[in-house]
Amino acid sequence: MKQRYQIDYIEFPSADGPGTRAFLADAFGWSFTQYSPSYVGIDNAGIDAGVDSGANPPAAPLAVIRTEDLELAEREVLAAGGKITKPAFDFPGGRRFHFREPGGTELAVWVEKA
Repeated sequence: MKQRYQIDYIEFPSADGPGTRAFLADAFGWSFTQYSPSYVGIDNAGIDAGVDSGANPPAAPLAVIRTEDLELAEREVLAAGGKITKPAFDFPGGRRFHFREPGGTELAVWVEKA
């Protein structure tokens, strides 16, 4: 049975994108797909993942939850006490928003572009 929400991506923040990429390649043999000057996807890591070395990456790794209905997810996050930290935005492959749950962890929810 398909779940409405499932973690299927994790982003790692980095103050040194090339250094992080080199480390992950050397330590684990992972390869990468360059999506922008400050963002790479991590290939063959067992879960989809990326490295964000942009100007304002998250302070900690970011778990990203996949859904089929982003608007419903946002309503349910807010109803459960979550606080939106980054309103919905488009990115290559989809659309997502970020939120903080009451305990302080920042998460994101995304939907694939149709």
